[in-house]
Amino acid sequence: MSDDFSDTVKKALAARVGHLCSNPECRALTSGPQDDPAKAVNIGVAAHITAASPGGPRYDPDLLAEERSAPSNGIWLCQNCAKLIDNDPTRFTVEVLKKWKTDAEEEAKTRVGKTAPINESPVDLTIGSRFKITPIVPREHEQSDFLLLQIVGDCFQFEKLGTSRQVNIPKSFIEKVHKFGDTRPALIQLSARLQWVTPKRNFDLFPEKPPGGSAGACGVGKNIDFNYPARAGINGSFAREDQLPRVLSEGWSIFYDSDGRYFRWPGHEVDQILVYRERQ
Repeated sequence: MSDDFSDTVKKALAARVGHLCSNPECRALTSGPQDDPAKAVNIGVAAHITAASPGGPRYDPDLLAEERSAPSNGIWLCQNCAKLIDNDPTRFTVEVLKKWKTDAEEEAKTRVGKTAPINESPVDLTIGSRFKITPIVPREHEQSDFLLLQIVGDCFQFEKLGTSRQVNIPKSFIEKVHKFGDTRPALIQLSARLQWVTPKRNFDLFPEKPPGGSAGACGVGKNIDFNYPARAGINGSFAREDQLPRVLSEGWSIFYDSDGRYFRWPGHEVDQILVYRERQ
């Protein structure tokens, strides 16, 4: 038996985030008018943080039935993001979803009664302010802060905090800016991707977004043969894709070429990804 949400809980979850998707990389509006003036369209979903029934994503057997169907176990998402989190529960953990929910509700609270637009215009970015940027490959850099150094024409110059690495982002590549109050960095959502480029040892901007979910965990790849790295003078090794998390935890890094793509050697059983060790 599935511990589903009541209509009352669904309405509360939607209202508490202003009917916006709680995924910080999305924030799609989930309700609006139909052509029929008496009807409205809804593409929002009251998704379970821990599954409503055994075998579901992130199921927690220690919860009582009333806890599974309570507002505290729900998160409001658009249909696409609701499917995404359940297709990739390893990436979208209980902790991640709870943070999404808290941040979305906090953001909605700051908007109540204010006439400012939901997404601030990129021209409102303030020099000297800190930002987080998404999407970035590798994904762990999405947790990093970037400082806005200067604005030159329609281009913003950022520096990754704690480094001397700088990147220029044209205003036309900034899709949305999400603000979370005065004390937390705003989130800049790109219509492209910010990508680490190994030969440059710096980030660069590429127009293609990485695939969603686990398929885009490494970014955008390209197939090569086993001998290509040696021919190209690249000092690296191949690692099985299914062993990649362990290999990366041991100090190896994925090699990203000048075009922002990683190298994939297709195998009979499993593909292999080119990795390298940073020089000490």
